[in-house]
Amino acid sequence: MKVLSSQQIREADQFTIKNEPISSLDLMERASESFVLKFLETNRDKRPVKIFCGVGNNGGDGLAIGRLLKEKGWEVYLYVVGNPRKGSEDFKANLERSELYAILSEVKDLPGISDDDIIIDGLFGSGLSRPLEGFYREVVEYLNKQSCLKFAIDIASGLYANQPLPKDAIAFQPDYTFSFQVPKLAFFLPECYPYVGEWQLIDIGLDQSFIAKQETHFYQTELEEIAPLFPSRLKFTHKNEVGRIMIVAGSKGKMGAAVLCTEAAFRMGAGLINVCVPKCGIDILQISVPEAMVIDGKGTNEIHAIPTSDDSVLVGPGLGTSKKTQDALEKLLKSTSQPMVIDADGINLLAKKKSLIKLLPKDSILTPHPGEFKRLAGGWKDDFDKLEKLRTFSRKHKLNVVLKGAYSAVCNTEGEIHFNPTGNPALATAGSGDVLTGMVGALLAQGLEPFHALQLGVYLHGLAGDQAVRQLEMPWIQASDVIGFLPNAVGSVMNQ
Repeated sequence: MKVLSSQQIREADQFTIKNEPISSLDLMERASESFVLKFLETNRDKRPVKIFCGVGNNGGDGLAIGRLLKEKGWEVYLYVVGNPRKGSEDFKANLERSELYAILSEVKDLPGISDDDIIIDGLFGSGLSRPLEGFYREVVEYLNKQSCLKFAIDIASGLYANQPLPKDAIAFQPDYTFSFQVPKLAFFLPECYPYVGEWQLIDIGLDQSFIAKQETHFYQTELEEIAPLFPSRLKFTHKNEVGRIMIVAGSKGKMGAAVLCTEAAFRMGAGLINVCVPKCGIDILQISVPEAMVIDGKGTNEIHAIPTSDDSVLVGPGLGTSKKTQDALEKLLKSTSQPMVIDADGINLLAKKKSLIKLLPKDSILTPHPGEFKRLAGGWKDDFDKLEKLRTFSRKHKLNVVLKGAYSAVCNTEGEIHFNPTGNPALATAGSGDVLTGMVGALLAQGLEPFHALQLGVYLHGLAGDQAVRQLEMPWIQASDVIGFLPNAVGSVMNQ
């Protein structure tokens, strides 16, 4: 699914109005009806609803939503902020359809709000181009202080869809945002979360042919896109034909990372795994994962030598960052031309010696968390700038990189970012990244294109975490629990 700019969404509105054809007022009514349906799914109890409307089209949506809720028996209070005479034509049309409303012009006009009320924000939409000022700011500050349930229509007032909030600017802080047709870039970024809450999309029937032609660097991964990627096996398949992988991992005190990575790789379908570990980890691996074959990495407590291999290669979990391990990695990189997977300390070794990045085989996969990525690519001013850093780094070095976190940003070598919709905070636990890396390595070994291996691995990792939460609940989940739910996650995808 494409993530479009505010300008592109406005153009999609206009194209739909012209070519469906449908009047702008009827399109507003259709969007409002869809909002109300979603609202009723979320709210079963008929509590008082207080809707704050600006005088633009977002306010028109708010007025229409209020009218529709009243028709369904809800107690609705409409408040207009601004001069109605200066409103948009569609706002004015919906104002005429509204029975009762109050015009607010100063702080003393603001209504009392109880914890049992519901607030709906319809002050400003995605067309806002400057920070909230004056009475509008005072209204939003007042609403943000309330502890009742809050909703935003399309996007919270004051929040920009495609750029960061200026310093000292404010925006409405909803519990839920019901957004029209396509997601906004801001929805995927940590710094914007207080102004988004939990968001859901509402299909309002914008022209799909127009949307399909729009250019963008940003997408949200969808199940229909992921499902066909999973590798299948024929009746006479041999273990050597379904994914051979060499995992280079572990050091003294960090052998658990190597174990988790290896177990996850097997669960994701790897047919044969060699694990290169230091001497201190040989017995640990052979006891913990008897299916794996173990290679002596020569060093006692850290890996000093890595053999060349024709198998897919995964480097990094629990590896440590000693000079001898770095030298072994450099030697491996100079002898390998096929894409590999680099994670954790493998990334930290690249960050310590940046010249190693140039040795990475093109189309390789990196799986950093934000701290590792910052060491690798440098800092950023804000989350929007972070995405540009990710795009620039991936394009420059021709690498597939996932920046892990909520809505993990999966970037291909052309700088396209696909945000992952699965996963939850329970995955923020030690070893979770090692599990993901093993999964991605196994998919790469089974013949998937590197970006598809990364995209599918990230999706399944999050999906397994979601299934684990439904049975075990947060925060009592370990990374090893996620491995146990991988077969269920794979099954649910393959059933598509």
